[in-house]
Amino acid sequence: MTESNMKLWNSVCVTDPSHTKKVNQRGGFTAIDAHYQIQEMTRAFGPVGIGWGYDFTYEFFNGMIFAKVVVWHSGDRSQTVTQMGCKSLGKADRPDEDAAKKAVTDGLTKCVSYIGFNADVFLGRFDDNKYVQQASSQKAIEAESKWDTWRDLNINDAKKCITMDDLKTLRKTIMALTGVPALHMQMVDQALKARRLEIEPKQQAA
Repeated sequence: MTESNMKLWNSVCVTDPSHTKKVNQRGGFTAIDAHYQIQEMTRAFGPVGIGWGYDFTYEFFNGMIFAKVVVWHSGDRSQTVTQMGCKSLGKADRPDEDAAKKAVTDGLTKCVSYIGFNADVFLGRFDDNKYVQQASSQKAIEAESKWDTWRDLNINDAKKCITMDDLKTLRKTIMALTGVPALHMQMVDQALKARRLEIEPKQQAA
């Protein structure tokens, strides 16, 4: 039962250090990129609004804005986590126009941490440089594996193309993708060219 209870937590608790930064305020802490958290929630549960989502309400007190954030997940709106985020509204002569957004982000970060996302940061593991190096290595290996799978799938799709139009459509989709390692893109491009050399003479002869 314990392993089952921890399955989701263990699958999302390691944070990619490249999406964090050290903040030298309030004694120092590690900040996590909010869009990285949204990406990881989407990776685990599906698109926002379908596999997961969140609602929030605001309260104001003593120059502060508080956001009550409710996150639902696993495709089930009844499975929720609720936390409060807060932010100073700033000074009268220098109001913080992003205070509301920051309060929601604060609450959202706390909510997803209760599910297990970025737990290593909240458990203080990022205070250990050796751990951060290990986390970086782990994420690099995971990324390499992901792109290996992407390469193999697209090479296979290239082999399945029947017409030049099929190849052009596949190539357009592939080339629109950003962040692909150069070697992986080169190997897929070679597969597309090889398939073109097989298809083109047949279409010209037809």
